[in-house]
Amino acid sequence: MTGMLALTEGCIAAVIAFTTPRDACRLACVSTTFRSAADSDVVWNRFLRPEYLSKISDPGSVSSLPKKELYLRTCHNLIHNGKLCFWNDLQSGKKCYMISPNEPYIMGMDDVEYDTIAWSRYSLPDLEFYFDYIPFGRFPEVIMRDEPDAFEIRGKISTSLLSPMTTYVAYLVFFLYGDIDDEHVTSYIEYSPIEVFAGLAGSNNGQRRTVYFHREHQDRDDNGLFPKKWAGLLENEFSERCRWLESELGEFFNRGDKEGELLMNVKTTCKNGLIV
Repeated sequence: MTGMLALTEGCIAAVIAFTTPRDACRLACVSTTFRSAADSDVVWNRFLRPEYLSKISDPGSVSSLPKKELYLRTCHNLIHNGKLCFWNDLQSGKKCYMISPNEPYIMGMDDVEYDTIAWSRYSLPDLEFYFDYIPFGRFPEVIMRDEPDAFEIRGKISTSLLSPMTTYVAYLVFFLYGDIDDEHVTSYIEYSPIEVFAGLAGSNNGQRRTVYFHREHQDRDDNGLFPKKWAGLLENEFSERCRWLESELGEFFNRGDKEGELLMNVKTTCKNGLIV
């Protein structure tokens, strides 16, 4: 380390610029010299791509900020009139998105021939009337499945918004509710087979498979069944019923050479107990 500290701050910054945003944040903890180099505009200007600034709601108001602060301002921004949440992956610097629950097509809510009572829109504070605890969410509203009936959710996003030459993984982010004991919430949808799909519109390369939202099925099938990640943003003492969950829908490689639409689909029958 003595040899590294003998380098000038500019040399250290030039080296750190070839790492990742996450590495730069970690290296800032090494010493005061490293912090100054890792937080410099030389480093973060390399991470901050020009198109990221368009994701900030008011780019003009932050133009004088340090580059690191500008980069962090691009994290978890609501864009496209609140229909998308945008952020940068700290490890790779790639663009990530979450689609608002108000944006996808939802059978039973958006079609007049179906019973719209099956789904209800709630603000997160309103849901606290029904539940003891609702975890923090990126969007102000969620959609709750009230009645047992067939349903389908179809989301889409333009591939022009995605980073080129990058493999993306699509997830459904959800919250289960139902009968609660001391350790687990048993939702009516947990044991139901759910058909999921992710792939490019008009392509035959999409992934279609069946998943479950209960971990007991994970040992019975190799199809990536129970949600493998917690999506909650807050650590707390509550049990798993208090966390947002993720279930993988499929992978998609975005070449970036032509524009198209990435489609995502979730379909099941006769179940409730789901909030998205």
